[in-house]
Amino acid sequence: MTINDHQQLIEHNERLIEKVARLEREVDSLRTQHAESQVLLEGMSASLQASTIEEIYQSIFATLNIQASFDAAFLLTPDVPGTLIVAAASTHQSVHQKLSVDPLLKSVLTGSAKAIIDIQLLKPTWLNTLDATGYHSALLASFSYKSSVCLLIMLSESKGAYLRQDARAINRITGLVEQTLAQVENRFIELEAQQLRIESERVQNNLVQQEKMASLGQLSAGIAHEINNPISFIGSNLQLMQQQVADMFKVQESLKEHLDPKALSVLNNLTEQYQCDFLQDEFSELFADCNLGVERVSHIVKSLKAYCQNNDSNWHLSDVCEGIGLTLKILENQIKNTCRIVEEHTETPQSYCINNELNQVYLNLLVNAVQSITENGEILIRSYCQEQKIVIEIHDNGIGIAHSQLDRIFDPFYTTKDVGKGTGLGLSISQAIVKKHLGEITVSSTVNQGTLFKIVLPILASPPP
Repeated sequence: MTINDHQQLIEHNERLIEKVARLEREVDSLRTQHAESQVLLEGMSASLQASTIEEIYQSIFATLNIQASFDAAFLLTPDVPGTLIVAAASTHQSVHQKLSVDPLLKSVLTGSAKAIIDIQLLKPTWLNTLDATGYHSALLASFSYKSSVCLLIMLSESKGAYLRQDARAINRITGLVEQTLAQVENRFIELEAQQLRIESERVQNNLVQQEKMASLGQLSAGIAHEINNPISFIGSNLQLMQQQVADMFKVQESLKEHLDPKALSVLNNLTEQYQCDFLQDEFSELFADCNLGVERVSHIVKSLKAYCQNNDSNWHLSDVCEGIGLTLKILENQIKNTCRIVEEHTETPQSYCINNELNQVYLNLLVNAVQSITENGEILIRSYCQEQKIVIEIHDNGIGIAHSQLDRIFDPFYTTKDVGKGTGLGLSISQAIVKKHLGEITVSSTVNQGTLFKIVLPILASPPP
């Protein structure tokens, strides 16, 4: 081998070594990019699983912090021309603050990312706006969202924390932000469409339920009318019969005064044989019971007619608590063998309301309360004024509702009752009615101790728009 050949071999080996070193650097770079991509994908996945915009922003900040460590970070979106507004901040400070676009920010928005060793030397006014005067290093980059150019600002308390290569690498991070926000926007659109479908279904089911209630009301009113006629006859005839029986006993007593001893003896024997003296007391008790029964049936029919015929869906100035008494009369038979009713009412001012709709709320809540009580229960009903609002509380000492179920208690079709015992629409409809009256209904409950439903209604001087 000549010296020339030896020299060529050395050069060839050097080129191979250089090529291997370059390949190793490229492999390391690919590994780094792969690791970064994994982090970015995981961050995007976490952001897509978030349920609120705040959770999405915080997930993005967490991913950014892995890629380029910071002590504070801000996402800014365009406001009026020449101004940016803080949409989100890792420190939860300065959100919604507005920044004027100075030459530094403008150069980033229109150009490339910038890494600044010590931002304090430039003394930008927006540091004070962001309450970030204690930071030194800054990394700024722009990204696109909804056809607008937005800004990402990352700050560190250390000087020289960010270098030029960090500014180049930040482009991959802003790409993540753009993709994540775009994906999240699509997800929110899907969720909004789904929510609209659910709301539409709820409205349709509410209409069906209201139609059923209206039909049931008409049927009940018809039944009440049919019962009212014969019960009126029974009541009238009962009074006549009671008077006639009393007259018969008066005749008997009068006969005793005018009969001869022999006939009187026969009458006394017959009176004793047929226990007429006992029958006189018996008839008095029987007539008293019958009159009480007729009175109760008449009272129930009257209440049922008043409840069912109140189908006026217009707003009227009236006592919003009036329907509680009517509802209790309707449920009297269910209540009397199950629990005790305690009422504590203070005078409340009249307010515009739709009475029959509020009656439906009271009916739903009281039926739930009665069904939750096993034995020897108590239902406390209170109404009072508080801070220019009417408050109605229905508190039972029944089985209660598990804490895990309370968040869904007003959802349509959600029920804690056994199959066949509830549609899951009662509380949903009740909430919709209360909201229609610009009010609020809340629930608190403890298992095996009871449940409290609280309705708060504003005092309306006129029907809501």
